[in-house]
Amino acid sequence: MRENTSTEWVNKEVDRESDVRLYVTLVRFDCAYYPVFRLNKKLLRDYPNLWAYARDLYQTPGFGDTTNFAAIKKHYHIDCCPSNEFAIVPNGPDETLWMTPHRREKLSGK
Repeated sequence: MRENTSTEWVNKEVDRESDVRLYVTLVRFDCAYYPVFRLNKKLLRDYPNLWAYARDLYQTPGFGDTTNFAAIKKHYHIDCCPSNEFAIVPNGPDETLWMTPHRREKLSGK
């Protein structure tokens, strides 16, 4: 996978719908897709540019304040995973990591 390193958003020429659609995938990756679907080569935070992009969006009003990690984990670990007979939901992610500086200001000139 090749990461975009040159622009702030996925598509600067259009509205941010593509950013919203990608955000919901990225925010679910470490807490749902990685463990449940065994997409376990790397975590999101192992991809520096995607991790910074995801944190940038998370810290944008309307993204992080509407993200519910507990609901995401419950849905994927219990509702979508009938083989999880004991309804085990792992701890994490550490939500404080989502508030660490993303250092993407230079891309937007902020």
